[in-house]
Amino acid sequence: MNTAEKIYSASTSEDAGTARLAERLARRIEDDIASSPLPVGGVMGSLRGLCEHYAVGRAAMREAVALLERRGLGRLRPGPSGGFMVAQPDVGRIGLELANYFQLAGVTCEQVLDAREAVDPLLATLAASTADRSDHGMRLDAPDEREGGLAWHLRVRSHLAAMSGDPVLPLFVQCLNELTILFTGVESHDCDWLGQAKQQAEAINQAVAHRNVAAAQQEADTLHRRLGDWLAARDAPLSPPTIEASRQDADRTLALLVARRLAAEILPSGNAGQRLGSEWDLCERFSVSRVTLRQAIRQLQDSGLVECRRGRGNGLIVRDLRGTGSIRLVLAFLISRQVDPQTAGTTLFQLNRFVPALAVSRASAAERARLQELLDRAQRSDPIDRYDLLALVQYVSKLARSPIIDLFSRCLAAYEARFHPFLLERLPAHKQAEYFQLLRTLLDRMPIGGDTQLDWAKAEASRVMLSMSSTRPI
Repeated sequence: MNTAEKIYSASTSEDAGTARLAERLARRIEDDIASSPLPVGGVMGSLRGLCEHYAVGRAAMREAVALLERRGLGRLRPGPSGGFMVAQPDVGRIGLELANYFQLAGVTCEQVLDAREAVDPLLATLAASTADRSDHGMRLDAPDEREGGLAWHLRVRSHLAAMSGDPVLPLFVQCLNELTILFTGVESHDCDWLGQAKQQAEAINQAVAHRNVAAAQQEADTLHRRLGDWLAARDAPLSPPTIEASRQDADRTLALLVARRLAAEILPSGNAGQRLGSEWDLCERFSVSRVTLRQAIRQLQDSGLVECRRGRGNGLIVRDLRGTGSIRLVLAFLISRQVDPQTAGTTLFQLNRFVPALAVSRASAAERARLQELLDRAQRSDPIDRYDLLALVQYVSKLARSPIIDLFSRCLAAYEARFHPFLLERLPAHKQAEYFQLLRTLLDRMPIGGDTQLDWAKAEASRVMLSMSSTRPI
């Protein structure tokens, strides 16, 4: 396994070498879609043709196609002139699925705001710095009292994401908007929110029209501070997301309906290790064949909800909550948009602009000692093995306790590792010196358990990470 493959596995928590045939096959088809000029709606081939091309049986191909359909990357059109058609995943659907995952993971209001603090200024910066565009049709509409203050806040972010030119940011914003709604609190105490919003809408339009990045950044910071007025801090965990268990018009197969009904059973009360029943038990409960049930189970396995254990007393088991299924969805989204891998890597650095500061400020004494150990080990090497550097970076991300940014980052890191054709396995030490020095400076200047230096730390981390995003070696 080369360095790129190790980075991909570490980022996705997915061991491609031990994956089932259908999962490996789905990945091969994804790779071909990524490298193919075939447009959305184009047909890759009939089921028989695909079986011959990939040298697999019909059952394995059907399962692989079902996985790609779940990820929104294609659909199987029946008939003589049919076949597997390339599709483009829907931003709204995938954003909602990501939000559902974070809802299950028990994210807090503070963690949502952590993510917004990283994403929202990036939207404004990119919107103001992208290529010239006509001011007409791209202006942010003035707020309407009927939509409410929170709705206006979310609309501003969606608008800036559309203007940013970055294909993945609208997806991240959709997810964050869904999560933000869950933490809606009492009405803002500021009775003049409408007047302030009108002024700010015009200020944003002026900043974007004149490509004034500093002004756009300032308005984004103001937006972030005011968003807190509409949210309520919540210590109790969020309730599990609801899933519609009845038949839907979009259901193309019985397996999809069974998968959704099983998910609706698991989410409210399912605990890791809980046994859902044997294949025969489940076939009887849902009145379906073993073939249909296994197709449904494959869908749930791809989403990371269950695992199958063979043998007496086993069967379908609820698994520990992991982000693998969500990462697969985002990867399929990036593939469908033909995102440049280097652009994904640059966005990765920009999203992590505050992570080193958050990590050091939230780390215990023992965690700081471990961070120092990993830092010493990385600095002793020249050049540095990229996979060893990833271990340090992922530990910093863990200490930041910002699961939303962490998962977004893993998606981008996995995509770059998987699709960048010239990813260097070893990096010059001097190219990473600024990052190493940042961590050492933060460790020296920030007290344990104190936030007195947090604003300074965020500004320093932002300066370094944004600088490295444009100069880093590939």
